[in-house]
Amino acid sequence: MAAVMLLGLVAGGCSITTTVRPERPQLGISNGTTLAVTLTVNGEKAAASKPGGPQPRIDVATLPPLPWDVEARSPSGRLLTSMHVDPGQVEITTDAGGVTAASGPFGRVDLSCGRLTIWAGEIQPSGPAPIGLQGSPGDCVP
Repeated sequence: MAAVMLLGLVAGGCSITTTVRPERPQLGISNGTTLAVTLTVNGEKAAASKPGGPQPRIDVATLPPLPWDVEARSPSGRLLTSMHVDPGQVEITTDAGGVTAASGPFGRVDLSCGRLTIWAGEIQPSGPAPIGLQGSPGDCVP
């Protein structure tokens, strides 16, 4: 009986996954546009992202508790993209083989001057580049 129980634990251990739902998930911004972008959380400035510059470090400890309404705005205040983050919405899962997957909200816009992506979680969302020209004339005016 003990051998059967041990075998069950060993076999079961091979399929164990760990899921984490951070209380305050990381926020990220990737600014591939020619615009300076301001990231706000619940209406308050959280970060500034310069065109072509490094991704800013956002100290989530200074942000209010979830839920968050996150917006990326141009220098004139025009809304470029946004997302809503609820408690428990961001998940990071690691399987027994060490493969990590993440899920969570993100916002993305393809302008004529480049792509802007914002996300909640540890891993930047990926996806294929759009085919052909994106955006419209004048969409990159500050």
